[in-house]
Amino acid sequence: MQNHKKKVRFSCPLDCFDACGLVATVVDNHVSRIRGDRDHPLTRGVCCIKGIKLLERLNHPQRLTSPLRRSGRKWVPLTWPEALDDIADRLTRTIGQFGSAAILNYAGSGHGGLTKKVDDIFFNYLGGVTVPRGSLCWGAGMAAQRYDFGEARGHHPADISRSKMIILWGRNPADTNRHLVPYIRRARQSGATIVLIDPRRSASAKLADHHLAVRPATDGALALGVANSIIAKGRHDDEFIKKRVHGFERFRQAIQHFTPEWAAGVTGISRDAIRWLAQAYTEQKPAGIIIGYGLQRYGNGGNAVRSIDALGAITGNIGISGGGVNYANWFFPDFIGGDFKKSQARARNRRTFSIARLAEYLETEDKPPIRSIFVSKANPLVQGPDINRTAAAFAAIDFKVVIDLFMTDTARHADLVLPCTSVLEEEDIIHSSMFSPYVNYSGRAVLAPEGVMGEYEIFRALADRMRLPDYPRNARTKFLEQAIGPLTEAYGVNVEDLKQAPFTLPEHAVPWQDGLFATPSGKIELYSEDARADGCSPVATYIEAATGNPEYPLRLITPHRRESMHSQHFAFIDDIPEAVVSPETLQAFRLTDGRRARVSSDRGTLLVRIRCDSGAAADAVTIEQGWWHKSGSVNVLTSDRISEMGEQAAYYDCFVHVVPAAENLK
Repeated sequence: MQNHKKKVRFSCPLDCFDACGLVATVVDNHVSRIRGDRDHPLTRGVCCIKGIKLLERLNHPQRLTSPLRRSGRKWVPLTWPEALDDIADRLTRTIGQFGSAAILNYAGSGHGGLTKKVDDIFFNYLGGVTVPRGSLCWGAGMAAQRYDFGEARGHHPADISRSKMIILWGRNPADTNRHLVPYIRRARQSGATIVLIDPRRSASAKLADHHLAVRPATDGALALGVANSIIAKGRHDDEFIKKRVHGFERFRQAIQHFTPEWAAGVTGISRDAIRWLAQAYTEQKPAGIIIGYGLQRYGNGGNAVRSIDALGAITGNIGISGGGVNYANWFFPDFIGGDFKKSQARARNRRTFSIARLAEYLETEDKPPIRSIFVSKANPLVQGPDINRTAAAFAAIDFKVVIDLFMTDTARHADLVLPCTSVLEEEDIIHSSMFSPYVNYSGRAVLAPEGVMGEYEIFRALADRMRLPDYPRNARTKFLEQAIGPLTEAYGVNVEDLKQAPFTLPEHAVPWQDGLFATPSGKIELYSEDARADGCSPVATYIEAATGNPEYPLRLITPHRRESMHSQHFAFIDDIPEAVVSPETLQAFRLTDGRRARVSSDRGTLLVRIRCDSGAAADAVTIEQGWWHKSGSVNVLTSDRISEMGEQAAYYDCFVHVVPAAENLK
């Protein structure tokens, strides 16, 4: 018998910069291979290891295939009717006794598809529930760019290759943004200067002509020192500033004392290097800055991004081809409507809490208290800060439901776990608001295993059981058509068009090219009344970086792992984390390369394996985030401190001590 073979185009759903177009080879309802889509304008046939591992997740033997209920220390399989009836009953009782705000819906970014976001619609139809605000990863920078530009927009990747100078500020595209790399190389081959600003010598140092090893948490000081030098030497663009910038004189006055000499003492970058950067950035125009998501994971992270934004503003590098301060690419969410938009009017009882302070909120909120928690697309008991405290607070809640493909650490702490579909088992539309300018259609490659249900169907079934008469019950394709209705109205593109090719907004190739910014003044706001109203400095400033103490002297830095998106792939790793330190730290703390050590903060202790690297950040310990509890999550060490704007988790304001472990590696 001849096997039935086909190829299906779909999109990577991971919370990543690239949102790759992928192709699955399917033989008799079994995916045998995943590769990059050669016809996708960004992916061009190249796929990173995380995308390839979607196949491993799809077919992994540990994948859940039945609803499970906790019974003491055991998990008991349920039928879907039993599980859905139980959930509907518990939610109904919670609403009846305490109101819908007593339900907390914790939805993360573990999957970028629209149909995976229907939990928002469902809980709106319940009357509105408690949901997170702020961010674990990018909130400070998003707030900063809203104050400065009105919205975070990024240049099209092809336009970045037109830069004469590119500054990778805390960005490591070699590991986390693979499809940016060819454009950087193209610019460099055309004569562009590439500068990497990062406390550690990351893999992206090979892409750069210069590496400035800035001290952690002092990026804002470096940017202000550069801005001071630019203005003092008269290298700012007066004409652009008069036309496009609001508050320049106030900014100039505010940064007078942030001289290159001062910045050198704070950042560890020499005065001459700061002056060189100021001169090169103004002379090698157009110059583009590409910001990563690490430099704003400090208490002063928002001001750091505002200070970097100011460099683009005072030099006229905003709104021109090859320029920009690229942090995120927020355009597609503005074109989402349909049931998402309609349901918002139903959320009368909606309330919010700071996502970085989940434990505190669960412990203290009493008007009403949280009685039920629903988690989807997230693993907060690994990815959230201060997880020992968070796990204890989570356990004290009456009823917890988790939707996931695997028994994550968060699922293990739940009362009921529901198995969901993989991206390869459902039709969807996917986009990343981080870098990729494309909206992608994602086709269904295979049928889901028996016993597995998609979120779209789960919440529709719950709506039936809870007798929500007006809850939308369209088929998936119709739901998607309505969801992108505003996009269709504005540009004529519909689901059938997306099946043929991804879509991008043509005017977003060079953001702000029309000179009209989404701020109250319509200009770049170096002075922002919105920032003042929110309790922040109206102009970018430097807030002194948090420091350690004799007990905990080393800063903990927790970047992404090349092979995993957050915690999604660590379920299959049986190992302990690697802690990277400089030779100086190795010697000062009497550590041995390749041997075990214990890293401790005032929150907990983590067993690690030491690796010495001459390119490691000074006075710091670097441990990749995402490790599960069985290995040791870095978030047993972190606190719930937040940034000065955007309610961003300030993960990198964690300080630790490290000592050799009593046990040695075999």
